[in-house]
Amino acid sequence: MKNANPNEMQHITWLSLALLVLSCYLWSQQALFAAVKIPNALTIHTGLETATIIIFVSVFIVCWNAFGDLRKLSSLILAVAFLSAAIFGFFHAISFQGMPGFPGAIDMHKSLSFWLLSRYLISFTLLGLVLQKKDTDVSDTRSQISISLGLLATIFFTYLVFTFPEILPTTYLKDFGQTAFKIHCEMVLVATNFLTAALFYRRIRLSDNINSEGHLTIKRSLLFFAAAMMAISETYFSLYRFPDEIFVVIGHVFQVIAAFAIYRGMVGINIHAPYSSLIQNTYDLQQAADQLLIHKQRLTGVIETAMDGIITIDAQHTIILVNPAAANIFGYAVNELLGASIDIVIPMRHRETHSTHVNRFGDRGTTRRKMGTSFDDYYVTGLHANGAEFPIEASISSLIENDKRFYTVIFRDISERKIAKEKMAQYHSELSQLSSALQSIREEERKHIARELHDDLGQLLAALRMDLSLLQRDQTMTEKSRLTVISMDQLLLTSITTLRRIATDLRPRALDEGGLFFALQSLQKEFSQRHGVHCDLIADEEQLILDDDRSTAIFRIIQESLTNVARHAKASHVDIHFERTPTTLSLTIRDDGRGIEEGAMNKTRSFGLVGMRERIKALHGDFRVQSEVGKGTLIQIQIPLDISITNPAN
Repeated sequence: MKNANPNEMQHITWLSLALLVLSCYLWSQQALFAAVKIPNALTIHTGLETATIIIFVSVFIVCWNAFGDLRKLSSLILAVAFLSAAIFGFFHAISFQGMPGFPGAIDMHKSLSFWLLSRYLISFTLLGLVLQKKDTDVSDTRSQISISLGLLATIFFTYLVFTFPEILPTTYLKDFGQTAFKIHCEMVLVATNFLTAALFYRRIRLSDNINSEGHLTIKRSLLFFAAAMMAISETYFSLYRFPDEIFVVIGHVFQVIAAFAIYRGMVGINIHAPYSSLIQNTYDLQQAADQLLIHKQRLTGVIETAMDGIITIDAQHTIILVNPAAANIFGYAVNELLGASIDIVIPMRHRETHSTHVNRFGDRGTTRRKMGTSFDDYYVTGLHANGAEFPIEASISSLIENDKRFYTVIFRDISERKIAKEKMAQYHSELSQLSSALQSIREEERKHIARELHDDLGQLLAALRMDLSLLQRDQTMTEKSRLTVISMDQLLLTSITTLRRIATDLRPRALDEGGLFFALQSLQKEFSQRHGVHCDLIADEEQLILDDDRSTAIFRIIQESLTNVARHAKASHVDIHFERTPTTLSLTIRDDGRGIEEGAMNKTRSFGLVGMRERIKALHGDFRVQSEVGKGTLIQIQIPLDISITNPAN
């Protein structure tokens, strides 16, 4: 159902009230107006009834045929009721007293019986319509059965009225007019129609729903008006005595007004609705077309002005779209590429493989991916119009339109980037080599300085101490001189100890004389004694039999790690664990300190970690650091043993 807008409903309500007030005045003057006789009353009556019958038939046609086999229960009931009411109205009109063949009072009784049947059908149908809360679908078979049963019932009652009129209560008496039964029936109709009007009014106020999905559209405001006019009409029909009185004509006028309101609320709106819908759909379609054109122009502008190349191909790999940037990248004009095969911009050696990859990409149903095989740059090779090949960074997407697959590639020439990247890789390699050389030079310098300190300066200090020992044996030395010599001996002893520690820090002799295992044992003991941190070394001597380059690198990494633990970790325990396979040496260093913040590990000034990474990189190994604040730090190192070291970081 469809509600009126507030202004329309307000106008209808005021019109209804105005007609009701006017009718109340006429009813109050019944005695005066009863004396007014209408000439040609039969002709007027027949014309007004004919108009009503035509409207009821129109309602039937719309309710029954407007939506084909798609019917709702409400549409079916309305169709059957208005068809039967039209038939009863027809027989009421032709049997009205004075019509040919119907001269007597008994004929007027028949006519009024048809009238009551017609009006009760319409009144209670409208009441049921306003009380209905849920509509249901009705099959075509059920609809056919219902209309057939309705026609049979109509025929039966028509036969009953014409053949056995005396069975029905009398509605009209000669020289007396309408009977009390007829008047009481009219009063029931008045009450029913006023109730229907009130319910329609309430529904309009409480709801703004439009219920026109696949079935009849009904405008409640006009049905409210129709019910009110029918109630007023029935009041007029209860106040006349003879058929030629003015109240009969007025009642029929209100009846036609009610029928016309029903026509507008049920027939006119359903005739107008498809055209309104068509106009609205046409407008919406035009709006959508305009928006589509705007979007198309915007998209075309984006494609035409894009710095990246854009090419779309169909399932046969024919180019159907290309932007100026793409044509410029390959050295063609746009028109030269449109309609050409994509192979024109692919080197000969890649064409077959490229076609296979594109088809496989479409078969997998993936919508987009980057092209190429290199994870670092995802580049493929393009072919310039002059025959030169160049690297392209590209991504491909797939789209299906009308069961046809299309592929769109967005790409850019990365020749300059590739050259710059190769130069950066070269610079990085040279820096790594320089770092390795510097590490090697530094280690050699450390070794040389440690040897000089130990062999030369250490020997001199030892000889000086021996001389002091001989001097202490001189009996002629005074007590003061003896104390001075003892003090000098203590200073020499401290100097020798410091010298040995410095020499060991520079290059532990155990690393050269006993190997990595004994050097790490010495480092472990010295670290624990110096810093009071318990340190466990879990390794076998056989595991750590390595060449000098690897031994030196591993020693320096562990030395740097322990230095970091002492300076920053505030740990109480450190584990150093080695595992070895025929091809790999694994090393883990774990502490229970305060850990490293995530940002601190990426600081450019974290030279300790940088140095460790460089050493491991020179050994072609893998270096990882895991740390969580408050839960310590874990360093994991893996060094391959089956790869020769050409530029050792030692």
